[in-house]
Amino acid sequence: MFLSDVSLKRPVFITVIIIALLALGAISYINLPMDQLPDVDMPTVSVRITQSGADPDQIESKITKKVEDAVSQISGVKHVTSTITEGSSNTSVSFELEKPSSEAMQEVKDKLSNIRSSLPRDIDDPVISKYDASASAIFSFAVTSSMPNKELSEIVDDNIVKKLQTINGVGAVNTSGQEEKEVHIKLNKEKMNSLNITVSELTNGLGADNINLSSGKVSGGDMQISLKTDSSIKKVDDFLNVLITKRNGSEIKLGDIATVEDGSKEKSSLSFYNGKEAIGIDIVKQSNSNTVQVAKDVKKEIESIKKSLPSGVKINLVADNSTSIIDSVKDVQQTMIEGCILAVIVVFIFLKNIASTAISAVSIPVSIIATFAVMKFMNFTLNTVSLMALSLAVGLLIDDAIVVIENIVRHLNMGKSPIQAAKDGTSEIGLAVIATTLAIVAVFLPIAMINGMVGKFLVQFGLTVAASVLVSLFVAFTLVPMLSAKSLSSKEKEVPIIGKFLERFNNSFDNLSKAYSKLLKWALDHRIVTLMIPIGLLVVSLLLATQLKTGFVAATDNGQIAITADLDASSTLDNASKIDKDMEAVIKKNKTVQYISSTVQSNKIKLNVKISDKKDRKDSIDEIIVKMRQDLVNIPGINLSINSAGGSTGSGKSVQYHVQGQDFQKLQKYALKVEKVMKNTPGAVDVGITYTSGKPEVKLEVDRDKAQDLGVNPSTVSSTLNTLFNGTVVSQYETEKDRYDVRMQLEKNDRKDFDSLQGIYVTSTSNKMIPIDQVTRKVFSTSSSTINRYDKEREIQLSANYAQVAQSDFTKAFSNKLKSEAPTPKDIKLSAGGSQDQMAESMGGLAQALLMGVLFIFLVIAAQFESFVDPLAILLSLPLALIGAILGLLVGNKELDMMSAIGVIMLMGLVTKNAILLIDFAKQNYNKGMNLKEALINAGHTRLRPIIMTSLAMIFGMIPTAIASGAGSEQRAPMAFAIIGGLITSTLLTLLFVPVVYTYLNDLKIFFRKKFAKR
Repeated sequence: MFLSDVSLKRPVFITVIIIALLALGAISYINLPMDQLPDVDMPTVSVRITQSGADPDQIESKITKKVEDAVSQISGVKHVTSTITEGSSNTSVSFELEKPSSEAMQEVKDKLSNIRSSLPRDIDDPVISKYDASASAIFSFAVTSSMPNKELSEIVDDNIVKKLQTINGVGAVNTSGQEEKEVHIKLNKEKMNSLNITVSELTNGLGADNINLSSGKVSGGDMQISLKTDSSIKKVDDFLNVLITKRNGSEIKLGDIATVEDGSKEKSSLSFYNGKEAIGIDIVKQSNSNTVQVAKDVKKEIESIKKSLPSGVKINLVADNSTSIIDSVKDVQQTMIEGCILAVIVVFIFLKNIASTAISAVSIPVSIIATFAVMKFMNFTLNTVSLMALSLAVGLLIDDAIVVIENIVRHLNMGKSPIQAAKDGTSEIGLAVIATTLAIVAVFLPIAMINGMVGKFLVQFGLTVAASVLVSLFVAFTLVPMLSAKSLSSKEKEVPIIGKFLERFNNSFDNLSKAYSKLLKWALDHRIVTLMIPIGLLVVSLLLATQLKTGFVAATDNGQIAITADLDASSTLDNASKIDKDMEAVIKKNKTVQYISSTVQSNKIKLNVKISDKKDRKDSIDEIIVKMRQDLVNIPGINLSINSAGGSTGSGKSVQYHVQGQDFQKLQKYALKVEKVMKNTPGAVDVGITYTSGKPEVKLEVDRDKAQDLGVNPSTVSSTLNTLFNGTVVSQYETEKDRYDVRMQLEKNDRKDFDSLQGIYVTSTSNKMIPIDQVTRKVFSTSSSTINRYDKEREIQLSANYAQVAQSDFTKAFSNKLKSEAPTPKDIKLSAGGSQDQMAESMGGLAQALLMGVLFIFLVIAAQFESFVDPLAILLSLPLALIGAILGLLVGNKELDMMSAIGVIMLMGLVTKNAILLIDFAKQNYNKGMNLKEALINAGHTRLRPIIMTSLAMIFGMIPTAIASGAGSEQRAPMAFAIIGGLITSTLLTLLFVPVVYTYLNDLKIFFRKKFAKR
């Protein structure tokens, strides 16, 4: 082998390369960013258009449908989802993941500019934004104090928010429950009428009298002087002196018809910390920044800020994503070290030699550290996915070194010199080792090419494993033979203390090897019986597979519970606040609760509940959630959702269904039937529906005919009512420190009911004052507060969580009940969403990756054996891994989820490794003149030790991952159980099954040769 020959001839050169790899890897590890998940470009673009005062039905027909039609023409559009509320249209356009998000956003902008003229004139400019998967809060805290919220808000804004915004890597600092300053202009309707002042005059007057503009430049000698026109208002009371207009030579100022006060914006949300009103602060990092580093800098700055805060102001931690990342990294590191130690112990027991064990063991740290350099080069991060790949690779990284060192030792025991043994041993096994490593790479590369969202997240997984095993191959062909030639001797000293144990073990293994030779001879003499045993076991295991529970990804117990309560659309902020207090009182009854943080809006309450760490409590997080739910469901007026914040759906619900159709009346009736079926399905909890029956309302419609006759513009009517009743920002007020909105509307007493419309006037084109009731009419109707659309059709979404049942069991039970109790009509579509859709997509992608992996394995072995027939003996043994994988998941009580499916894919490569080692040596014997039966028996006897060593090293290397209890261990355990179980059965069965199948294939080749020879 070229590499091994170079390493033996030029050991210093190889040592320099290894040291360089270690140095690059170490530097790369230090600079690798840490994050929860890989950075994935999610091409999703949202379009928000507001039209004050318009009801949802009007917005749907005049705005939303036109936007949907326009953006649907863009290539690569996957789904178009719209939510319409009073005065607002929100459309989300999701694209195929192959489309760059920047390109998608530009095309959406282009389409909207094309239809801008067809949209209503009085809409605000569309707000187009790109979805950023990393733009979620990485750090949250609540500021509490006994002082009034207005004073606390100023302190938070000046002393906390502005300082945090300057930290490198911080993208945004979002607050909730904070009072924002706002200047209020309160109009007196009677005074306006007595002076014949309209809203339009007020708006124009305020805008013209409060400006600060650049007016050009003039030259003054050798200098240029900038000119600036500044008529901006310096004090709030100065607004009273703003000139609005003149009537009969008299000036009419704002103070003649209004009062002005330095107030606050009307609150849209409240925040609470342990029941006490607070100001919530969320830190959002910039894209591609290091989550752990940003959080570290934020915590450092907060400690500095605390020293400058007034007495009684406290900053309370709510959530810190960096801790879960750090804990997950530590847990993976611990399991990797434990796995390495166990794998090395296995090698030591077999080799009975400290030097040879150390040589093989060194391949693990060298390969892992060098892999960090590859990860840095490919712009990867240290995240749960890449760390999972490294923990999985621990057992793999020592495999090549074990096979090479074992063969070198075998040649050394033949009496060869260390250098010759290293050369011959590596050369003899070289092609087989290359083939086995390429088989692993062939399995994992297709995982990196899976389409869809899950595929994007798994790119780092597949490439990290592939890179690490390729590095380990390089180490096995360079460092291992070089160190073997320098360190090994044919006369090794017996290891003290445990030497006798090692001798007895190896004697026992020699006896096992002899017994295996006899068993293999019997199997080759009774081929049909030998084949029937594993086939029978496979059939039984496939039957047992029906008992497996299936899911998407196991939830992690990070001690955080996310609770969401949806309220009626007509609910007020005060009402929501009272319900929040009731919910917190119920939650506090659980003794594991450490603190509760909540954000309250008029129709939604979000609570973050921190419970004690799992090592400090008896109940699992799922058991605690069940108890909380049983108490919370008794609170009236809420639609509940409770999840572990470490679940794959975050705070969303696990089960989602879209009900779509053109006839909304039919859609409503059918959706309510589906909701009833879902509620009656065993295990269903937190069942919710987006449809609510319309509430009676009185709308004020513009009578266009009358308006035209009287010369009144309909948009003037709309803007006047919006300003007087909802309030409109008409100007800005600047201080030395900040800038605030100036909002104008009627005094509270003048806008308390429908009768307040009396005495409101608009100006006609002939400057006449027209009572607004002359150009409008009252319309009594029933209207939905929210309209949901999915792929250009009206939809009603149903959602639920499941408790104490597997997702597969719930889905199956719900589907069966639905078919019998509420079959889907022809003109209505029912489709799954949420984690079900993701699971179907991911499992389909993994199945595709499995087939591609098997194809690549076949091609690798065909190239190795120079035959298209011989690889079939190995491929036919691959299903044997399923026997143990299924049993492993059943014994471990784990679900068949995405991670265990990856474990099964990996097993295909591991089974291939063992089979290649066996058949490759048998072919060498056969080519030397042995008959096939003797060649196979000799190969089995010779290769039994490295096959068992590599399998046990992998099994023991995965045990810490299977039984770990640290952060994120729940997601890694199913993969480990599948691999351990599959390796045990496949190793034992492959040793008999593959040789027998190989003899049948050889008989087949001889048969066809004879047949073609006769021709």
